[in-house]
Amino acid sequence: MFNLAPLRAGAKSLNKNMKRIVFKQFLSILVLSLIFAGNVEAKKKANTKIPADLTGKTREYYIQAIKGDDKAQLMLAHSYQEGEGAPKDITKAIHWYTKAAQQGNVIAQFNLGDIYDSGNGVNQDFAKAAHWYRKAADQGDAMAQCSLGNCYYNGDGLQVDYNQAAFWFRKAAMQGNAVGQRCLGICYDEGKGVPHDSKIAVEWYEKAAVQGDAVAQFNLGSSYANGEGVKKDLKKAAEWFKKAASQDDNVIELLEEAAKKGGRDGKDAKEILKEISK
Repeated sequence: MFNLAPLRAGAKSLNKNMKRIVFKQFLSILVLSLIFAGNVEAKKKANTKIPADLTGKTREYYIQAIKGDDKAQLMLAHSYQEGEGAPKDITKAIHWYTKAAQQGNVIAQFNLGDIYDSGNGVNQDFAKAAHWYRKAADQGDAMAQCSLGNCYYNGDGLQVDYNQAAFWFRKAAMQGNAVGQRCLGICYDEGKGVPHDSKIAVEWYEKAAVQGDAVAQFNLGSSYANGEGVKKDLKKAAEWFKKAASQDDNVIELLEEAAKKGGRDGKDAKEILKEISK
């Protein structure tokens, strides 16, 4: 049976009570106050100056971002990451994602985890990825829960812990997340973090498969082909393999390789390929 690993796709106020003050002292303080206020205002203007290379809505995102709006920080980070309305700059993207993430923005937390997980434009750092995935997962984000579960499953940035992997996959699966459902199915299929149970594995594969998850469709096809957790049915196997193949050409290649091996498995693979070609 072909079981693919689980998915990997940021005012102080100063009060002075002054009872008496001579006129000269007052003038001196007034002048100094005006100078100080002017300097503060100048700094504000300097800080709010919109970079010339920002265009469209990104200019407004910048204004709001420097004021501390986490949603604007998220959008600005995305603009820098994708090069939309801003020059592509992963360092600036991380800067603004971090600002938003530190304020509890769950999408920014997940995106930071994803950046460090993939090593897209930065040094790959699974520990940092797991850190930010956990922040988002604790807030109930299903994809972050899947990704954190995957960190535990593969030992990326964390010690391998199949119990924790299954725990987080289940959290996502119970929210209806297809990736979580598929990954939980794999745990049951392999008996990792949960008791081995092919029937329950099939139930979770099917939930994910009907949502269009290609890996779940492939694994469900394998279950029917092998008669694991369900009655063996090559026609149903072909149906699910065909759905998976519409998203991933490797499915047909795997079946073709199996067909060359001969024996019962080879014969079944040939029969499935015939059904798919109909």
